[in-house]
Formats: sequence, structure tokens, C-alpha cells
Amino acid sequence: MQLNHIYMGRTGSYLLLFLIGLGLLIKPSFSYATNVDPVTIKTAAPLKQDTSQIKLLYQSASELIKQQPVTKQQLNGAAKLLKKAWMISEATGALTWKYKIQLLYGHLYGQSKLRAPQSSAYENAIAIAKKLGNESLEANAWYQYYQNVPDTVADYRNKTFYLRAEMAYRLYKKSAKTFGAHYREAELLREMADFHLEEENFDLAISELFQVIELAKKYKLPRLPMAYDLLSAVYNRKGEMSKALESALQSIKVAEANHEEVYVTYLNRVAAAYEAINKPQESIKWYTRSYHQLAADDPYIFIPAYMIATQLIKLNQAEKALSLLKNTWQGVKNKADDQANFMYLGFAESYTALGRYSQADYYFKRLLSPSMSLSNPFRTSVFFSASEFYFSQKKYSLALENAKKASLNQITMTLPRQIRLNEILYKIDLALNRPGQAIVHLQDFHRLKDSMLNQNNLEAIQRLQIEFQASQKENENELLRKKSQLQSQQLNRVQWIRNATITGLAFVSIVLVLLYGRFSLKKKLHNTLVRQKAEIDLAYAELERNVEQKNKLIEEKECLIREVHHRVKNNLQLTMSLLNSQSHYLEDKAAIEAIKESQHRLKSIALIHQKLYQTQNVSTIQIQPYIFELVEYLKESVSSDKKIKFNQHIIDLELDVSKAIPLGLIINEAITNIFKYAFQNRAGGKIDISLSACGQDEYLLLIKDNGMGLPPGFDYKRSNTLGLTLMKGLSGQIDANFSMMSENGVTVSLRFSSKEAAEPFND
Repeated sequence: MQLNHIYMGRTGSYLLLFLIGLGLLIKPSFSYATNVDPVTIKTAAPLKQDTSQIKLLYQSASELIKQQPVTKQQLNGAAKLLKKAWMISEATGALTWKYKIQLLYGHLYGQSKLRAPQSSAYENAIAIAKKLGNESLEANAWYQYYQNVPDTVADYRNKTFYLRAEMAYRLYKKSAKTFGAHYREAELLREMADFHLEEENFDLAISELFQVIELAKKYKLPRLPMAYDLLSAVYNRKGEMSKALESALQSIKVAEANHEEVYVTYLNRVAAAYEAINKPQESIKWYTRSYHQLAADDPYIFIPAYMIATQLIKLNQAEKALSLLKNTWQGVKNKADDQANFMYLGFAESYTALGRYSQADYYFKRLLSPSMSLSNPFRTSVFFSASEFYFSQKKYSLALENAKKASLNQITMTLPRQIRLNEILYKIDLALNRPGQAIVHLQDFHRLKDSMLNQNNLEAIQRLQIEFQASQKENENELLRKKSQLQSQQLNRVQWIRNATITGLAFVSIVLVLLYGRFSLKKKLHNTLVRQKAEIDLAYAELERNVEQKNKLIEEKECLIREVHHRVKNNLQLTMSLLNSQSHYLEDKAAIEAIKESQHRLKSIALIHQKLYQTQNVSTIQIQPYIFELVEYLKESVSSDKKIKFNQHIIDLELDVSKAIPLGLIINEAITNIFKYAFQNRAGGKIDISLSACGQDEYLLLIKDNGMGLPPGFDYKRSNTLGLTLMKGLSGQIDANFSMMSENGVTVSLRFSSKEAAEPFND
């Protein structure tokens, strides 16, 4: 849950905060473990505090809770503030504030690891949202409940954890209107599909994931490759290996096309699909990409290292597998247990393949120890490898014991391992004189092997592999096609000349004496054409090399520019973090306020560079989504105690970065001033933001509120406040006409041109 920052611009607010802090110092022993019942609580006498007091108490509690690390004393203080805010909201009947307070209680109890009170707080918030009749608020409460309350084994068994996600999804599906709501709708549906995968309800999971893909395409949601990645896992478990490979490859193609990060998970999924169809060479290639994408000292590198080792063992390269595991092990200093277990199993399997059983036995005993906490799929892999280990030593009873344990959950194993497991069980049964069981396992062995060797499946997989490789070389093939067309035209021309020459020779043979001169002329013409063709070919080849070099330089330049934008954005984020850290050491409220305002200005610039980094165009941005994200950020950061409604009417306009940055800073200053001054004595308000065309290449930005307006006699042209000085200065920078009017609120007007200035602006 993202908590709002405190913004206080009035002397009374400072005084009230001081008194609250004094109360905390006097009674620091308050315990927050006592839950507040939002339905039955009664106040002894009606309280007359208004919602501004609730806001101050809520923000103060939020600031205490979000401290990292947070102390017990801070949590006690936050609980006391929330209790007082709750009592005031009960007296004033402020249901929306009661809803917010209960959500913050949920965060408070989560920080304290008090699961039962945390659950009650979210359930209370849900009840209040229902009372308000607001499905969006109810959906948000269910979502927070699902995300923040830890799940237990009982939650999975009785499906309460899943039902929270389902309830949130259904409400978002009915009420979602914003980009964020649609994103949560898709996110929840994807996680529901993950639940159904675990339940082996594959068809339902596939249907849900296709709905996620449709939502992502319709609303241009990020992280679409994750849906394809999970879809590949479902098809893998279902045994439809061609579709599993197709979905895994699609996750990578979509990520690259959308300029999103190609996660290690996507690469591993492709590798796993090739492993499942027993193509170790292809599997190694993709696991190696995953391996090199991780830092050498990252513990998660153990996982692709183990997977590469298993495929090398299949190719009878156990020594190479062992060398890879040793080098990887030495490169990681912080060896987390969960990841180190993969290395233990890799060492055990490598030593088994090499016949060094005493060394393998050391790792198997460690993994099979009762003190080891392993997940079910990984434990199944350990049992499988242990059965091969004991079978290779002819310890058939121990091999049978571990093979049976592995078979209990063999659905989580890859198809080649399932085949090998049934083969081992068949051979063990023969060695132990169990012919009946041996026949059953032999039948399972052939059934699984036939499934893997299904001709249609293999043809589909081969087709997918060829299509993916072809898509990676599409540009190269296009160039080759153009060359082929040009060569064909040249050959046709030569053929025509040859035919004309032959015809001429035949005619000359009839009237040799009369047309000898013409024959000589045609021969000269032919030689000239051949020479010119050779010169043209050379010139064309040189031109192609120059074009190719130019395109490469342009691509490198654009990559460098995007990297510059990325680094500028990161540096601005770092500066914001430094300012935030600095504010914790300040006691002067005005200084803190100034730092936070500076953070907003930096954020408006950082958003520009983030947009430029994420798009193909490195010099201009789409202003509509930029203003939307900037306003959303300010709404979350500059909290208001009023029910302020935003109306945005922004045309789809592409602006140069030199125009967009000043424009974003002006919007930031205008909205920040509105939050600070416009609605001091009102129960709610409205802010209209519009950007419209008012002529050819001329545009008008209006930011209007219906607040209290400017003070009498106030002249914005003579005012020297920082905010107005910035807005006027930035307006001049982009050659814009800036004005302010006070009529039923304040209207900030900015008329500017989208054309670049004749002379660049010099600082």
C-alpha cells in the first residue's frame, strides 16, 4: 500500500502536530495491539473536529508507519493517532476517511506481523466501501487484503486466499475505468490462472490467460509477456509441448517488441520447453542466455547453472558440467540456502554420472536430511536423482524407495524425466523379481515416450523453431529479397541484349555485306552496355555498404541517446532520494516543504526522460499520457483532505522535449499551489486541466480550480514567490503567453506554439 506524504502549509497545522507529538512523548507506552471495532465504537460526547484534523492525524500516522526501519515506539504512536482520527471520523460521519483509516490500520498491523487484526482491518474497510456503495473502493480494499495479508496452508486448502483475488477481480471488471484499475484487473486474473494451474484445471487457466492477453492488448498494459510465460507453463504441464514452446517464444518476442526487459524467467521457460521435448542442445543455448544475464555473484545464477549441468550430463559431458558448477559456486559469496540447494543437487548428479559415489552420497544425504526445507517440486527432483544414484550402485531397495516418492508428484517433472523414472522403476522391478509392477511401469514408459515422439507435435515444434529463427532475421531477409529482385532485373536486361544480338547476327548472316557497318556498331554498343553494367554494379554495391553503415550509426546513436535519457532519469531519481533522506534530518517545516516541492519538480522532469527512454522516438514525447502520469503522481504525493475531482481534456499532441519539460514544471507548480491554497475552507473541489488547439501550431493549456481564488489586490505579475517566478520564467523560455485570472477560483492560462524557436535557449 502506498502511503501519502504530509504537506502542511498553515501555522495551525504545525501547532496541532506539535501537540500530538508532545502527547506521544508523555505516553509512549500505548499499545496498538487492541483492535478498534469500526461498527460498535461509541463516543461519550459528539466531537466537533472537522476533517482537517482527521487528515493531519492520518498523515502523521502514515509518516510514522512508513519509516524504514520502523520501531515499536513509532508503531505505538501511529496507533494512537489512528485511534483519535477514527473517533473524530465517527463523530463527523466521514465514511471516506473511515475507509482510509481502516486501510492504514491494515498496513500498521502488517508491519507488526499481527495477521488476525490485519485481516479484520481490511474486512472493515470492505464493509465501509459497501456502505458507501463504491465498487472501486471495495475492489481496492479486496486487492489490498489479497496482496498484504500473508497466506497460510489453510488459506490454500479452503481457497480463501484465492477467493480474495477473485472478489477483487470481479469488482475491478465491473468498475474499472482508469489505466491502473485495468492493470490490476489483468494482474488478478493472471494470478487466478496461476491458482488453477496448481489445481491442474488447465483449460480454465488457459481461458483466463487469453483474457489477460486481450485486456493487455486493448488497454496497452505492460508486462504482457508474463501472461505468455505462464501460458507456456500451463501447456507444459498439460503435455502440449508445441504450444508450450510457442507461448514461451512469444513471451520473448513481445518483450523485445515492447522494449520491456526480457526476464530470466522467460529464457528459462523456453529452455524448459526444449528440455521437455528432449532437445538438450537447444535447451543449453537458452539456459546459457539466462546464465549470462545474471550477475556472477547473484545467488540466483545457481538455478540456470544447475539446469545447464543436467543437460550436459544428458550429452555425456559430466566433467564439463562439474567444472561449470564449481566455477559458479566460487563466484557467489552470499550463498542463500534456497538457491544453494540447486547446486547441491547438481554436484550430486554430476558425481553420480562420473561414478564418484562417495562424493555424490555426501550431497544426497544433505538434501534428504529431515532438517532441509524443500518445495514439493524440488523434493521430487531430489528423489528422482537419488533413485538413479542408488540404482547405479545396484542398491535396488533404496532406489525403489526414492523412485516411489518421486512418482507421487511426477506431474511436476519434465517429460524426459518422467520417461526415465518409469524406465528405472521397470528395471528395479525386474531386479527385485516383481514382474507385475514391471509390466505396468514398462507400459507407462512406452506411453510417455510415444507422447514425446508424437509426429504432429514434433512437426509443430520444428515449425515454431524455424519461424522464430526466421523472425530474428527478418531485416536481413528483406535486404536479400531486394538484392534478388535487382539481380533478376539485371539478368533480364542482359538476356534481352543477348537475344537482340543473336537476332542481329542471324540477320547479318543473310545480308553480311550490306549490314556489316551496323553489325559493328551494335557490337560496340553491346560492349559499352556491359561495361556500364559492371560500373553500375560496383557503384550499387558501394552504395549498399554506405547505407548499411549509415543505418548502423543511426541505430547506435539512438541507443546512446536512450541510454542518456535512462541515466538522466536514474540520476534525477537519485537526487530525489537524496532530498528525501535530507528531509529526515531537518526540523524546519518550511525547509522540508521546499525539499518536497523540489522533489515534485524533479519528478516532472524524470517522467520526461523515462518516456523518452521507453519509446522509439528519442526527441519528442506524447504529452497526453505524460500529463496523466504527472497528475496521478501529484494526486498521490500531495494529499488533500477534500474530495477533489480531476477533469482532464488533453488532446493527443507530440511535443519536443525542450517544450515538454517547461510545460511539465508549470503544471506541477500550478497543481501544487491549488492543493496548498485553493480549498482551505471547503468540503470538496474540482480541478479542470485542458490542452486544446487554438490555431495552426498554437495550443492553449488551462488549469482551473473552483477554490477560494486569489486574495484581493494580488498582482501575479509583480509577485516574486518561487512558484510564480518559475511559471513566468518557464513560460518565457518556450515563448508562451502566461496569465492568471481569479473568477470562481483561479485559472492559469498558457498559450504556446509547438514550433521550435528560431534561436536555441541559452542558460
